[in-house]
Amino acid sequence: MRIAWPSAIASAALAAVLIGILVLFQIPVAKSATTPQPAEPAPKGHAAPTGHGAAAKGHGAPAMKIDVAIQHGQVTYQQYCSTCHGPQGKGDGISAAGLPIKPQNLTEGPVLNPLPDYFLHKVISQGGQSVGLSPLMPAFTPYLSNVQIDEVIAYVRSLAEPAFDPHNVLPIPAKREGPVQPIFFSHVIHAGSMQIGCQYCHSNARRSSTAGVPSVERCMGCHKIVANQGNPQVDKLKGYWERQEPIPWVRIFKIPEYAEFPHKPHVASGLQCQTCHGRIEAMEQVAAVTGQSIVNDLQNLAGIPNKPPKLTMGWCVECHRTVNEKGLAAVQNMADIPKPSVVIPPGSEHKPRNAPLECVTCHH
Repeated sequence: MRIAWPSAIASAALAAVLIGILVLFQIPVAKSATTPQPAEPAPKGHAAPTGHGAAAKGHGAPAMKIDVAIQHGQVTYQQYCSTCHGPQGKGDGISAAGLPIKPQNLTEGPVLNPLPDYFLHKVISQGGQSVGLSPLMPAFTPYLSNVQIDEVIAYVRSLAEPAFDPHNVLPIPAKREGPVQPIFFSHVIHAGSMQIGCQYCHSNARRSSTAGVPSVERCMGCHKIVANQGNPQVDKLKGYWERQEPIPWVRIFKIPEYAEFPHKPHVASGLQCQTCHGRIEAMEQVAAVTGQSIVNDLQNLAGIPNKPPKLTMGWCVECHRTVNEKGLAAVQNMADIPKPSVVIPPGSEHKPRNAPLECVTCHH
């Protein structure tokens, strides 16, 4: 039988063309099914997504990977966390009723949103006692890997109401500084997360020359009810209360005895506590670098321009001169303070003040 070579060649060529077309169409399809695609830009007039719904820890990871992390975190959460915190994170798990301290409602954004990821990671990995909370929250390091803990945090962030914004977290130092106190009182928990106002505890600041420390009675006013059982730090507080002893706190901020700093007029003028004391609400353990410094003194003698350290005469005089010319806005940034410690009329922070510059004001 004779073979029609021209027809065979034409058929083979047509088949090759068809196969080539199919291959060209199939390659992008297969690639799109396995390769994460970049997120589409936000529509005009809308903010780009932030937090765990957009990129993990600011590294620009695609949204699809984040969704997978949240899904994995939800599975881990349901297995290890829902018993106490509840299936929806409301703090109403089947074991919650038997605990002396109710598990945290993880949907309360105002409480959890200020806390950075590494702080929550520490709570989960090392247990609640690592940050001054109850050891009823156990350490999960033997059971969960760091990746699994990060995924649980990503899932918990997705539950927050209002939504979590990574730009508003507290600048909590990774390493604690300052002296160890007789009771581990964390300002991060009380002032940062729970947002208890400075003057609720330091109520003398607006009334007298000294801010003072809260009495044991003031502390017990809350802790007769809140975490009354199950927290060793609160048990220490109760011990001082029962013995009728003051708590021997280690003093942090101190000026020389020949000078006087009256709190009352400064609070009345609208000066925020953080302006002099730093971001107290972001300190687990209060620390301060204040007072005279030999390096600063040598720079002054050499005529080198330098900024005076906090709580020195030069620093105070410079502050008074600045607010007299430009107002309080020149020495404090209200945007850095999520909950103002001193309430002032809107706009008044730009009004020049009349802070005294006479020596007898502080030395008398």
